[in-house]
Amino acid sequence: MNPKEKLRNETINFLNNFGEDDKIKTKFKNICGKTGQYNVPDELFQKRTSRKNRVLITWKTVKKNKLTLEQLETFYGGVVVEFINEDYFEEVKDDKLFNELKNRLGSDKIVSAMISIRNEDGSSSSGDARKAFIKLKEKFPKWNNLLIKRKPGISNDVNIGNEKWEGYIYVHIAGGQQDVIKSHTSSELLFNPACEYANEEICLDIDLVMSFFALNSIDKDKLNKNQQRKLSELLNKLKNELVKSSYDGGNLLDYCKNHPCLILEKNKLFDPIQVEQINISDFSIDNKEDDRNLDLTHNESVNKARFYFDHTKNCILTPARPNNLFWSKHLSNMMQQNFSLEEYFKHEEDIVKKRNAKLKESEKLI
Repeated sequence: MNPKEKLRNETINFLNNFGEDDKIKTKFKNICGKTGQYNVPDELFQKRTSRKNRVLITWKTVKKNKLTLEQLETFYGGVVVEFINEDYFEEVKDDKLFNELKNRLGSDKIVSAMISIRNEDGSSSSGDARKAFIKLKEKFPKWNNLLIKRKPGISNDVNIGNEKWEGYIYVHIAGGQQDVIKSHTSSELLFNPACEYANEEICLDIDLVMSFFALNSIDKDKLNKNQQRKLSELLNKLKNELVKSSYDGGNLLDYCKNHPCLILEKNKLFDPIQVEQINISDFSIDNKEDDRNLDLTHNESVNKARFYFDHTKNCILTPARPNNLFWSKHLSNMMQQNFSLEEYFKHEEDIVKKRNAKLKESEKLI
């Protein structure tokens, strides 16, 4: 165990002293130990496993972010590029990556590819998928023999590596008055969403950042001398590690110190959206329906589907990157929606200005 891992564990154990039934420890364990599903099909989702595991990314996302094959290879757990509906059947002769990926259907290489025929982006319309399915059957008459699935008899690190599965086709068409077409009837547990990916080093930095934020939620005046001493010691150790953790955008200590959640009031942690203080006891709330429940929140929302290649770390950074995360209450996370944090602040200011202007107009009419 390296020094950063020891510091992470030491900090989380200290934080856990202020909760009940190990709820705080569990919350921090889940930061990088489990992922959301997002746009991964039900039958292919790994069911909330570690961020470092094999991921699925759409061709549209790769194209939008101008990711290269070499950059995709930094998804060290394995990545599968998903051609959805018409994507695979496009004619793009001058795109080397597109054509290379088409040649990697079902490949064991770290960057592989598959074809999905399914309703895209939550749409209830099945028209596009049904048209693409016709082309799929023409191109692959025995498509039923090419369904993506886990290879039998594999048990070690089954969630990492593209050599652990075979096939490359997934079909699920529903909607409209026509028949449902479904290729898979059971879970294959293959992929996490790429938007949740972080390698082991990035996961460790995420844990340190979120732990540093959490330490600032502890009221020092309510601690005994030993606790105060330990808190100061951990804060200093974390500062020393975070300042050494550099990314293209700067070091993580500067990110933390300048984040709105820490600058609203000195040595206190705030939910910057509702402008409410976060106390260490809030980390013990584990009821997902409770609006006070603390969420891992993104400065730049996941739905923007932005991926960056960080030259300092020499890897792809997804929305799950340490300099894009903070704590907020569940209601705040819902309020933010698809806005970045800065966009939300601007949106909120515009609403207040409009409301005040309307109120002034109404006062003149009275």
